[in-house]
Amino acid sequence: MPQSREAKEGVQPAVRSFRVLEALNAAGTATLTHLHEATGLPKPTLVRLLDTMIAAGYVRRISRSAGYTLTERVLRLSSGFRHNDLVVEAARPFLSALTAEYKWPVALATFDRDAMLVRISTRHESPFSTDPDWLNKRLPMLVSALGRTYLAFCPEEERRLILALLRSSRAAANALARDEKYVASLLSTIRKRKYATTAPMRGDPAIGIAVPVMSGESVSACITMRYLGVAMSEAEAVKRYLAPMQRASSAIAANVEEWRRKQSP
Repeated sequence: MPQSREAKEGVQPAVRSFRVLEALNAAGTATLTHLHEATGLPKPTLVRLLDTMIAAGYVRRISRSAGYTLTERVLRLSSGFRHNDLVVEAARPFLSALTAEYKWPVALATFDRDAMLVRISTRHESPFSTDPDWLNKRLPMLVSALGRTYLAFCPEEERRLILALLRSSRAAANALARDEKYVASLLSTIRKRKYATTAPMRGDPAIGIAVPVMSGESVSACITMRYLGVAMSEAEAVKRYLAPMQRASSAIAANVEEWRRKQSP
């Protein structure tokens, strides 16, 4: 039996909402312009749908420049919400709290094949950020503080496989992986210190200090705080920020476990 015109009109807002949710899921974070291009929906329609989903708790507006992203509430719609996405949502309040208190930008990244994928950043919340927008960008494992941290604290077999992959890479940023003695010494030092810093980068005034977010013996994600090298030494940055970052890391891990328990049957 064909649908009546009234029924079709009543279904359309729901269909459009799902199209927006699918576009956000594919993009991770999307601006209004991106959603307009991805869905074909007029921008005024998108704004109304997004406002409704924000009110319902399924979407979060990051900023005018960064756009929108999904929240952990979408877990109620599908069991396919990935663990990495859950880590991102669990981390948001703790990363924002770090930037609110210490002013420097903070970011979280998850492992992505042979690099670290930046999943969330408080760059727009920091008055001191000099970084470009790294959101959804992939960072080299042996250059970024995030990648170095992941390699230092991930299980030994995973580390061995990642380093083998990096050694076979032609990318200049992965060339350090061929110096096995250097890599072994670097990662051993990071484990002893319990944090990593970025490799020196010409023309980059910011330095990252990173710690892991652990899930048992595995690394769920890594978080980094980016401070200006002219403002303080590494020793001073570690004295001020390492303990708060480690507390935030532990809180994120606990938040993830709590959400997972809530989703269990």
